[in-house]
Formats: sequence, C-alpha cells, structure tokens
Amino acid sequence: NLVEGQPPVTIVRHITRSVMAGQRIGILGANGQGKSTLVKTIAHALQPLGGEFAEGKGLAVGYFAQQELDLLSEDDTPMQRMVRLARESGATGQEAREQELRNFLGQFRFAGDMVHQKVGTLSGGERARLVMATIVWGKPNLLLLDEPTNHLDLNTREALSIALNEFEGTVMLVSHDRALLREVCDEFWLVAGGELKPFDGDLDDYQKWLLEQSREASKAATAQSRKLREDAAPKRKEDRKAAAAARQARADEAKPLKKELT
Repeated sequence: NLVEGQPPVTIVRHITRSVMAGQRIGILGANGQGKSTLVKTIAHALQPLGGEFAEGKGLAVGYFAQQELDLLSEDDTPMQRMVRLARESGATGQEAREQELRNFLGQFRFAGDMVHQKVGTLSGGERARLVMATIVWGKPNLLLLDEPTNHLDLNTREALSIALNEFEGTVMLVSHDRALLREVCDEFWLVAGGELKPFDGDLDDYQKWLLEQSREASKAATAQSRKLREDAAPKRKEDRKAAAAARQARADEAKPLKKELT
C-alpha cells in the first residue's frame, strides 16, 4: 500500500494464487485487511512490492473502483465519453456510431436527453453506471469490481447482478453486498492477517467467522484492559498513601493555628 510521502507498507504477503478463465471469486475480509490493495495490484493501479506477477496472453482487464467516479470530468457527458472511446477503438461512420452508442448507453439506463447531461449533474448511481458502461465497452475478459454497488439503487443492483451472471469472462468481486456475492460468486478468498487464502465455506460460514473474530477481539481487548488496571493498581495505592500523608501533613501544620485561633 502506498501513501504519498511515506515508505510503502506491505499489507498482504506470500500470495501464491492463480486466477483461471471463468472463475467467479468473491474477495472477503474486514476493512483495512487489504482487499482493495489486492485488486488494485492485479489492475496495475498499484505495483507489487515483491515477487512475480504473470498475465495470460490476451488478458483484457476491466477495473471498477469507487475512486473512478471522482475521475470523471464534470463538464463531460455520457455521449461525449463514449464517442471518445469509440474513436480510440477505431469505430467509423458518424450516424451509425452515434445510434450504436445511444443503444449501448440505453442498456445502462441513459435514455433520451440523459446522454447529453453533464456529469456534474449526475447522481452517484448514474456516475457508477457510466463508469461501468465504459468498462464493458472495452470488452474485458477479467472484471475487477471493488464495491460496485455502493451508490446503486436496488433496481440497478439487480441489473448488475444479471449482467455479471451473463458475463462469460472471469470476475473478482470485492463487496459487502452479500446478495450480490451470493448470486455472482462460486468461490471465496479471504484476506486476513496479512495473508490471502481460500475460504472453505459459504457466506453463512463467513458470518459465523466474523462473529468469532469479533468475540476474540473483544476478549483480547478486555484482557488488555484488565492487565492495564492491574498494572496501575500498585501506583494508585501509592498515590492514595501519598495523598493521605499530604492531608495529614496539612492537618498537622494547621493544628497550632487552630489552637491559637481558639
């Protein structure tokens, strides 16, 4: 993981995994364990700090992450963005291309004048759909999705689930949306404790695992708190003795004065 101005930090290490064509993998793990770091490394958004990384011939990666929404130009429109992609892919024929792009954007619920609406006026869900459209246009055979449903409404989530099930390539999905994970993924990998391992179980088993981890963390925190209290007890006892001695000293000093006053 890279933070500007700081040395790189290794979050996940000793990964020896292969991703095969057609696999549909759900990436599980608590926040901060390295799920996004793993996906970013596969997408080349981050460079690995060590080891070897090999890609199969003809690999085309489509990468969706929440930060991609922030990279959209506010003055752009869905049509302008798709026209540029079409030109980059070598498409020809102005009228045919525009109608083709309208039809394509319509699959992502950009209909009518919405294709000419400024990105700056789009909702979070609409921006997410536009980013997803640009990814699908590139015809990837590996989809890397990092929390794709955060800004999507229920209907769009269901449409995404259907689209992913119809997608014939490989999917690696990071999500807290268990319905999406359950509908799309055939297997799960778990990122925890700096390691990546296959998770032997389903999402119900994962829920039980999370609960057990929470209990263990709570026990550890309670034990640590108890130890701190026990370590502090002798000092508190000494402090109480010192305070009592100070009160007695003040009382002794006050005795002559009180006697004289009387």
